[in-house]
Amino acid sequence: MKRLYHFSVLSMMALAGMLTSCDYIEDTRQSMVLSGEWKGDFGMYYEYVDGYGQCYTFDSYDTRITFIPAYSYAHHGTGTQVDYYDYGPYEYQYYSFRWSVSDGIITLVYDYDHQLDTRIGDYHMTNDYLTGIFSASGISFRLRKIADFYDWTPYVNAYGFCTRNSWGSSSRNCAPATRSGKEQAADSIEAKGHVLARGRRNTPLKK
Repeated sequence: MKRLYHFSVLSMMALAGMLTSCDYIEDTRQSMVLSGEWKGDFGMYYEYVDGYGQCYTFDSYDTRITFIPAYSYAHHGTGTQVDYYDYGPYEYQYYSFRWSVSDGIITLVYDYDHQLDTRIGDYHMTNDYLTGIFSASGISFRLRKIADFYDWTPYVNAYGFCTRNSWGSSSRNCAPATRSGKEQAADSIEAKGHVLARGRRNTPLKK
């Protein structure tokens, strides 16, 4: 009986090792495909409060994002994301982030603003497209892989932006929120207002 029990334990350990190995191989494969540059609607938005207390919400229409592995076949690395806006005080905002792939989940961590941190599940990836679902909101997205190699040299900080001189949109009243020192410093160029919140939309943009 002891011999049979010992054999069963060894079999279970061997099976667990095989499953772990399969997960590791799949994560490696997915990380290799993820590495590179992508383009599309990544569900980004920000809320902005002007000097009169008016609050505006702006949705990004396009995102460029690159994933750089820490080393060959790594399951983690760093990246940069640039979000473009048709309207509002910012033409674009960009962020650096850290990413990892583990057990079928892609995790993104943004050191500048952890409101942007996200986990991506139920994803499907090819050499041309990446689709997935943001775990927090349940909203899906679709990105297309690009090969024209965007110029990433201007985007060297944890956060940066480009402003426009004039902008307009429908507005609503809301109360400003307390900001961190980083937020105040980053938004100092916009003397009449500041970013109230940023993140990912709960509903997709209408096509």
